[in-house]
Amino acid sequence: MSPSIPTGWEGLLDEGETIVWQGRPVAGLSFHGTDVMGALMGVFFMVFSVFWMGMATNITSNFNGFGGIFPKLFPLFGIPFFLIGFYNAIGHVFWQAFLRSKTHYTLSSKRAFIATDHPTQGKLLTDYPIDAHTDLILKIGPPDTVWFAGKHIGFANIEDGRAVHKLMRQIQKETP
Repeated sequence: MSPSIPTGWEGLLDEGETIVWQGRPVAGLSFHGTDVMGALMGVFFMVFSVFWMGMATNITSNFNGFGGIFPKLFPLFGIPFFLIGFYNAIGHVFWQAFLRSKTHYTLSSKRAFIATDHPTQGKLLTDYPIDAHTDLILKIGPPDTVWFAGKHIGFANIEDGRAVHKLMRQIQKETP
């Protein structure tokens, strides 16, 4: 094994490629202004589904012996809508915090890597080339975010975003 390749990176880095920075997203819950509309829609879904289940229970309570068990189960069809509303209202905040706790970032002299230990998809490692054509966007925090593959992919919620952005700009300058 070459001494320049850290343990665990064997076969992942190209010849001459070195690791420049490694980090992780800031842990904890994070609610952004862009989440407000989704949260409001989620609350609407939750309230409507509770109202619907209540009305369905009220209507089907008079069906003694008619239709078997179906009238008793009918109000439960509102539960999936309640769960969708709950996820949109606040559940996504907890889910994103959980995924951030399972995410690691690495910047090499050629690429940006995002590694996630996803609970349903397993261990994922995605890499994005950093070259002169890569659009870099620094979103000042705290915490900071450096977007490099559109406004949805990047090193999100990092403490040293300015320094990482500067490193990425330096890599761009050195790339033909």
